[in-house]
Amino acid sequence: MVSLNAVIGHVLVGRYRIEKLRSEGTASAPVFEAQDIHQHRNVAVRLMTISSLFDREAGIVDENSAMASFKSSMQQLFSISHPSLVSIEDWGDAVIDDVRIVFNVTQRFGQGSLREYLDRGRRLSPSQALMVGLDVCRALNHAHKNGFVHGDVRPANLIFDDNARIRLTGLGVKKSFSAAKMSIEQARYAAPEIGQGSVPDAQSDVYSLAITLIETMTGEVPFAAESVAITLANRIDKLLPVSGDMGPLAAPIERAGRPVAQERGTAFEFGQALTQVASKMPRPQPIDTIISKRFEDVITRPNPITPARKTQEIKVVEYQPKIDDGIEDRPAIESPQVRRRLTRLWIAVAVAA
Repeated sequence: MVSLNAVIGHVLVGRYRIEKLRSEGTASAPVFEAQDIHQHRNVAVRLMTISSLFDREAGIVDENSAMASFKSSMQQLFSISHPSLVSIEDWGDAVIDDVRIVFNVTQRFGQGSLREYLDRGRRLSPSQALMVGLDVCRALNHAHKNGFVHGDVRPANLIFDDNARIRLTGLGVKKSFSAAKMSIEQARYAAPEIGQGSVPDAQSDVYSLAITLIETMTGEVPFAAESVAITLANRIDKLLPVSGDMGPLAAPIERAGRPVAQERGTAFEFGQALTQVASKMPRPQPIDTIISKRFEDVITRPNPITPARKTQEIKVVEYQPKIDDGIEDRPAIESPQVRRRLTRLWIAVAVAA
């Protein structure tokens, strides 16, 4: 890959000024914060050397075939859009420090990734984890219906948008599927069949999501070890550990994380199962993302301090457009003000009765 010093400050194709490295991405496909100097807006740029796209089994053995494959993939991705996916906005190729690279440009959100959130020691409640699961199931269902397998579902590729909802990024990026080339971070979320030589498919994505949801609640990645080979071997014929602390969420996660791929169901079925148990769980509190003042209060103060009402920063999305993907509407997140109004209304009705 091109050296970091050569990348930072470079203006890609005369338009995108590279600013700094982001947490998502891989060693072969890093993601950078960038500035679109034509439209004066923030974007994210993923860079890949064109040689990293070579795949002899697929007949991609030179720069021309690699560029043709990349262009075809980007055109397909550009045509699919979904509120739970980070959208591709531009792509192309360039030369940096005498190395030919390809790139894609996506939306950029400033709320951080789920990986950053968990690395700060934060955890999600089962109700919040359910909301994350629904967002990702919607994204995966849409991708799978359009012929794309993600192959690398993990917290670093789950980005909080401006409404503190999750969006999946990294779709269409070439992944290293063999244990010899896979990073330990990728292996921590990989399905057991990957360690046996299988290529990731839709069921592998479902398994990776199940592991991710467990980590959001417990802080632990099941069966993770210090090496790729041992991590993958540990998962063979093993059920994911779920507990009663997860409430009704345990059953859908248990199925999605089964060691036999055919028993997991699809992303659509996982999403429907999450929707069905939502009514049995408490309403989720808004997730305080890593840039919010409420989040900073929690991680910097020894004792939680509740801000005055007039300074509370809680995002409330009062309208969610219906997405015709077959997965039922997600449970609403209510602000404290809304809950108080509903409580007063409930009391008034009870007194009148």
